[in-house]
Amino acid sequence: MEQVGCIKETGLVLLSHDFRVIGMNEGAKQILGPAMRDIGMTVFHYHSQKSHEKIKSLLDASRANPDGPVTMVIDVLNKAFMINVSLVTLEEPKDPLYAVTFMDATDQIGAKANPKTGIMELKKFPICSKGSLRFLDMQSIYFIRSDGNYCRIFTETASHYLHFTLKNILERYAGLKFMRVHKSFIVNTDHIQRVEKDNRGHSMIIFNKETVAPVPVARRKLQELRVNLGIL
Repeated sequence: MEQVGCIKETGLVLLSHDFRVIGMNEGAKQILGPAMRDIGMTVFHYHSQKSHEKIKSLLDASRANPDGPVTMVIDVLNKAFMINVSLVTLEEPKDPLYAVTFMDATDQIGAKANPKTGIMELKKFPICSKGSLRFLDMQSIYFIRSDGNYCRIFTETASHYLHFTLKNILERYAGLKFMRVHKSFIVNTDHIQRVEKDNRGHSMIIFNKETVAPVPVARRKLQELRVNLGIL
């Protein structure tokens, strides 16, 4: 099921076209504390080196999708923060700005730090749908398809864009019934009805709902899938 997010405090930071922090609201100061005193620095100044690539890809994605916000979950201070980035065009012919909103969504997505990896593992998927932030329960997901540095998650009747790679999903949703069956697909094994060959001899997963499209299985993953499903 989908649940509408209810998050009390929202931080807002404005970035220049070259990613410098040029403004913020009180929420940003309260959430991040002393770190936000260094106004004028680039956004990368506030994050560890390992997060820079993710932040850069998020900003690039917002530039490529000016009609709506781009969302990501990052780990900050042992919490899971939802970050939304929107490109803001100005009335005068000036370089556009970035509006970055972020909020602590740890409780809403059931985030908990894995003591072995330090990664915040999640129980729900944060998505933006029709301008609203929602949290999608993992049981409603049938499969996830890779799309470069992003992916799309498919439920019985809809699909949603998500700023995660398949690798990120397997890291953050460890222990759940998700299995990577192909270089481009993760499936929820709870929804698999059977595995069969198509007319070209390729193995395909058939789900328990006719509205959900079949998903291919890589040959090297077929035996592992059969074991997981109890098909010996």
